[in-house]
Amino acid sequence: MEKRPGRPAWEAISREDSSAVTMRSVAAALHGEFVDVWNLTPLHQRALRLVTLGGKKAAIKAVERIIASFGVDPMWARRISVDDLAAWAISLYDDVEGPWDAMIIGAPNGGVAHLATALGVPFLTQHFASNFRGAAPLDDVQAYQNEGAELASRVLRRNRDMAVINHYDPLHDRFLIKHINRLQYKLLDLPEAYQAFIYQNLKPGGTIIFVDCRYPWPVYFIGERHWFQVGGLGSLDGRDFIEGEHPEIMALQQASGAQPVGNWGLKGAMAFNMSESKWGTLPPLHERVALFARENAYEFVSLEGAHPDYFGYLAFRVWQRLMARNDVEPRGVLLETATQVAPAATPLAALLPIWLPATCERSVASLRRMQRDLKQMTNYKDKPVLWLPMPDFAETFEVVPWATWMEAFDGAEVIPLGMDEQLYPADPAALYGAREALMAWVAEHPAPIEARASMDLVLEEVRALRRQRF
Repeated sequence: MEKRPGRPAWEAISREDSSAVTMRSVAAALHGEFVDVWNLTPLHQRALRLVTLGGKKAAIKAVERIIASFGVDPMWARRISVDDLAAWAISLYDDVEGPWDAMIIGAPNGGVAHLATALGVPFLTQHFASNFRGAAPLDDVQAYQNEGAELASRVLRRNRDMAVINHYDPLHDRFLIKHINRLQYKLLDLPEAYQAFIYQNLKPGGTIIFVDCRYPWPVYFIGERHWFQVGGLGSLDGRDFIEGEHPEIMALQQASGAQPVGNWGLKGAMAFNMSESKWGTLPPLHERVALFARENAYEFVSLEGAHPDYFGYLAFRVWQRLMARNDVEPRGVLLETATQVAPAATPLAALLPIWLPATCERSVASLRRMQRDLKQMTNYKDKPVLWLPMPDFAETFEVVPWATWMEAFDGAEVIPLGMDEQLYPADPAALYGAREALMAWVAEHPAPIEARASMDLVLEEVRALRRQRF
């Protein structure tokens, strides 16, 4: 499904990236609806159902072909503009009725989507992404970086208020990098479209909440406002991707026919820690939003977290307190991973949301930290845990086994939605089936929550987590 250059350049935005999914899911939830992340056609869905009959390998190849077709023409790089990105973001809220007491701006993640839904307010992202068609050989990091540098230079030439991170993840995106070259964009200033949206929709004296995720990652400086990142969030340390000889990385390289060197570092270059491309916040926007709030008599609140899973835990706590204050008994737990998010389910069916950024041991450890909060629920083990599994078609060594998730709730029933255990973690049906199954469950178990959280409640939970040193 090739996307041809035109105006405006909205078609170059990856709708499946975490930034876009966070905004799209919030906009849908404000309508009481569920976001369809992939928007697969009925033909694609039928094709995916059929290929699963051939087993996991056949399914992975089919998904690779479909998702690779989502790549856009490199000519789009000349047309990307901050104005177009911001205009697309606010267009998501065209049919949502304001004005609001607050708005959220900054780093995207599933926890932020649930916070916005708890407050009943929109979210505007700092981040955007494009997946350009590419042809770099697998495990050739220099070829990928050279190709990405040309794309990034075209984008940066006309956008002085934007930074670009060329993101190369030969582990988690292994099945895609030979087809696609990814650019992540980060706003360095508050776009005029965002400012106009705030003026028109935020009540006088309202609150601007800035999400400041300080998750770091080693990156290479390529040029002004241009960086290159290798790898991404998971159980491995960022330095494992670019330094030394990690045995599992060497085995992966050898299996694909590459000369195993143990890492994917750029030769002769030095990496330094900076904001991670997908989850981290670049500081200039924080300062600009704070100044904008002061100049326009808005309240300004900065929510600071060292890791994206902090915001997932904060959202869980906010919803737990909101339900308790309104005498709402949770009907169960909604367990989400990465871009498998459905914030609409919580206010529609009284499901406590747990969002985790990945399917690795680090995320499982975060989940275990929440166990004591979950056990405060009455009849905790009698309530279902609806699990939205994140498909992983690279089948990385970081993905934890199926049984780990099924046993993670001390005997509570875990209901996997949209994924076949035999195909885990690479069941393509989960791309669309998880949403359909969750919508069906919510329709059969309605428990609407009309109340929304106050800013005071959110700040109380922020202080509580600070005391816990989360």
